[in-house]
Amino acid sequence: MKKLATLISFLIVGLVSYWSFIDMKPQKPLQESSDPTEFSMNNALMHLKNISLNVHHVGSTEHKTVQKYIVAELEKLGLKPHIQTQTVINKKWFAGTTTENIIAKIEGDQNSKSLVLLSHYDSGPHSSFGASDAGSGVVTILEGVRAFLAKNTKPKNDIIIVISDAEELGLLGAQAFVNHHEWAKNVGLVLNFEARGSGGPSYMLMETNGKNGKLLSEFVKANPTYPAANSLMYSIYKKLPNDTDLTVFREQGDIEGFNFAFIGDHFDYHTAQDTYERIDHTTLSHQADYFTTTLNHFAYANLNDLKSDKDYVYVNFPGIKLLSYPFS
Repeated sequence: MKKLATLISFLIVGLVSYWSFIDMKPQKPLQESSDPTEFSMNNALMHLKNISLNVHHVGSTEHKTVQKYIVAELEKLGLKPHIQTQTVINKKWFAGTTTENIIAKIEGDQNSKSLVLLSHYDSGPHSSFGASDAGSGVVTILEGVRAFLAKNTKPKNDIIIVISDAEELGLLGAQAFVNHHEWAKNVGLVLNFEARGSGGPSYMLMETNGKNGKLLSEFVKANPTYPAANSLMYSIYKKLPNDTDLTVFREQGDIEGFNFAFIGDHFDYHTAQDTYERIDHTTLSHQADYFTTTLNHFAYANLNDLKSDKDYVYVNFPGIKLLSYPFS
């Protein structure tokens, strides 16, 4: 009986562990649909192939080519993108340049806080083709916004698309937007799409100067299919020197936000292996799921007050997606 109990216990632990991992991201790429309001993986991959044809770091000829491509695609959606040209200096990283952010707005029907959709279009400043970092984020926004606009329903909140520049040099485009663009003054929340590898599940990391209670509650309401997240991960992230554009929004604008980033196959990060051919299509599908669920929720949610007086511990759990309880 003792051996049987041990075997059953081992099987239960093994099955729960297996279930936990396969429940963290899609097991196959997003299937194509004839419904124009659905996210199309084919469209996203077409954009990604075009964006990552060549290395396109700040100052390169291809950097301007990618910029023109993104602007043209936003115009095809009926938007009116503009280039924010601003010289900024990051004293922490001893970096500076004249940034060229690509910015567009979808007007909401109420006088409320704005939602920012954020990623960056410059590649690493040497050999990277920038397919994952952060072409994946750019194409998730381009295709996700197309599907959202196809619904022909006006959002409650203004939606601001910020495809930032010079992230790789020191988060300079984000700094230019937060400190110098008039639209930054009314931002209530940011959804940032990033990568530090070319595959694996995409993890949700919050950025907040306060406590996470309301942010977590709203994230759960958005109901992403595969919410890969735990509070320990953010506790570790805060102690590391790594930052994203969203860090600038939090530190310099006191603006809350969510990072969605994947870190599998990390050896591709900032190398010539960050290519269109190597990106995991199920990972891109995971980003698409985050984008569509959170955009459809936060475009209509109350973004005026996401501060909280409570912290929650949270972790993935099979079946219920996220298990959470007050830190107290």
